Amino acid sequence: MRNSAFLTFIFFGTSLFAQTDTLIVPTDTTAAAEDFSMYDNLVPEESAAAPWASTKIFDLSPQKLITIGYDVQGAYDISMKIMPSFPKVASDTTGTLFTKGSQGLRLGFNIPVISKNRLTWTVAGNYLQNNYRGTDYPTTMVLRNTDYFTNALNQGLTSAGLATTLFVPLDAKRFVLAQLQGDVNGNFGIGEVGDYLGKTRVSGAVIYGKRPHDRLQWGLGISRTYRVGELNYVPVLFYNYTYPNRKWGIEALFPARAAVRRTFNSRNLLLFGYELEGQTYFMRSAIANRTDSELRRGEARLRFTYEKSLSGFIWMSLQAGYRINTAFNLDEKEFFRGPVGKQPYLMENKAGNAPYIMFSINLVSP
Repeated sequence: MRNSAFLTFIFFGTSLFAQTDTLIVPTDTTAAAEDFSMYDNLVPEESAAAPWASTKIFDLSPQKLITIGYDVQGAYDISMKIMPSFPKVASDTTGTLFTKGSQGLRLGFNIPVISKNRLTWTVAGNYLQNNYRGTDYPTTMVLRNTDYFTNALNQGLTSAGLATTLFVPLDAKRFVLAQLQGDVNGNFGIGEVGDYLGKTRVSGAVIYGKRPHDRLQWGLGISRTYRVGELNYVPVLFYNYTYPNRKWGIEALFPARAAVRRTFNSRNLLLFGYELEGQTYFMRSAIANRTDSELRRGEARLRFTYEKSLSGFIWMSLQAGYRINTAFNLDEKEFFRGPVGKQPYLMENKAGNAPYIMFSINLVSP
């Protein structure tokens, strides 16, 4: 999922008000009459209120409060290979689903709950679809091993999730960023999400960071993630930087995503980079005589993203690139395999790569 959404920052505007000059030129009389003892208890401004690290730096791409988008991928094939652990119902061990591509709706929101100098708390949600446009089956079909999996995919994949993010400054330059997210994913529709809350997959991250100045913030942390298709624990590097000329910048949460930013003006910008997407999906009836299994779906998206303000805080985003399959295997159940796990899959599959395009309309933060 994701475009998640992993960092949700709230930007604050500043209003400037003109004022008539009422300064009185001091004279010997006024100077003598003034009692300077009244200022004895005043505290210097830098001591009166401790400064705290801000959530923002100059020229970051706008943070999206509400997103309505649509994702379309070109044609590709899905090859399927049944492993010895698969409960066979026939002798077939391979198969191929010839898709005409896939597509789906993408919805998201980021709602600020608390926005103060000492704490920023946001709540976010997302809903993602991936519907496969496959070849039609004949009227009469003999079910084979791979046909169960094909039928399950043709029901489409849905992901729905909620997340909460905390940004806590420690002082003027240091901060802690934490996120917790729960997702329900599977081959069912939006109306059935509530039936599978017991299959919720939890991910999250904690980052300790620094903001040395108004053009840089960086941090190191650890993440529990499903972005590569199955559960993993990985170190993360958070890095946002704007160059002194204010035309170029970098926005990264490595290894999940990274991009180079080119700012043309305050209403137009272009990003080039990549993002890892993926989840583990509960699959109903994907194998014979079973009602549950897990699809480990992961992909890398190389992309250009053009963002433009249409009117005020309403922005459009046009993303185009190439989707590279990194995982599409079928597992027996949810468990942690890790980088050295040798547990066999039920099916070792491969989805072909494809070009894609995604368009969205967004309400962004001021």
